[in-house]
Amino acid sequence: MEDSKVFFSVVICSYNIEKYIERAIKSVLDQTYKNYELLVVDDSSIDDTSNKIKNYEKDGVRFYSTQVNTGTAAGARNIGIKEARGEYIVFLDGDDTLYDNDTLKKLRNTLGEEKVDILFCGFQDVGGFNKTYISNAENSTKANRIACDINFSVSSKCWNREFLNRNNLRFIEGRFYEDMDFSIRAVIKAEKLRYGDNLLFKYYRNREGSVMSTPSIKRASDMYRMMADVVDLYNITPKEYRKYLLSFIRNETDSLPMRINAIINALENNSGSPVLPKRNYELRGLCDENNNISSKTC
Repeated sequence: MEDSKVFFSVVICSYNIEKYIERAIKSVLDQTYKNYELLVVDDSSIDDTSNKIKNYEKDGVRFYSTQVNTGTAAGARNIGIKEARGEYIVFLDGDDTLYDNDTLKKLRNTLGEEKVDILFCGFQDVGGFNKTYISNAENSTKANRIACDINFSVSSKCWNREFLNRNNLRFIEGRFYEDMDFSIRAVIKAEKLRYGDNLLFKYYRNREGSVMSTPSIKRASDMYRMMADVVDLYNITPKEYRKYLLSFIRNETDSLPMRINAIINALENNSGSPVLPKRNYELRGLCDENNNISSKTC
């Protein structure tokens, strides 16, 4: 396909998931909507993941690899953004799948002919809380996505490639929780936001051996680094939205001890990281029309 005619670039990131990578690839290749390209970026796996990906190059899959293992998905995703040719980018972790065979078709219909910067979608949590999360008009406003995103995972959103490049939006490499800074930064920069009630992917939580189910000191320390990154976003946030960012910072700072203790306890007990509850923050410190401080759940 010619570059200008590719509508979706699906970017799959992988590392040591030889048992799951074919499932992810097939969930894309089996789509009923065919105007897409599939890029798989491997973070220097040491198992058979790369070989399994290469088997699909005959089906048009474009394969890339990091020069050295970066430890997080950020480096692989940045390669995907650089190499993508589609109008929109869909990110997918190599142990997850698109929701069903009509996912891209439904996504295309939702987008229509209007150009948007970010399209918020839903997803199914499998193996964690086993819940379905849906985007709607209330939780998809710019204010609420800054104050408390329904899910910071970049896989729950469809991204306009030109918007990402125009604003030089890239993931912080070598850092866990990079989705949070990326998502909030992008919403701050975005001018055209939309939501769709369609489900974009299945999130297979707590896979044995996955990075996010394995406790580590780096995961705990990166929570503090992530908060510093988010605090720094204040300077690029339009004045009318700064109160929403500050509300998120207050809430997230209060919840950090619980989240970090959960990781440290799992590390000490040699157990897997527990499934932490989804954020359901109140909007804190906001003034109503009478200049009174008010709070409400976002």
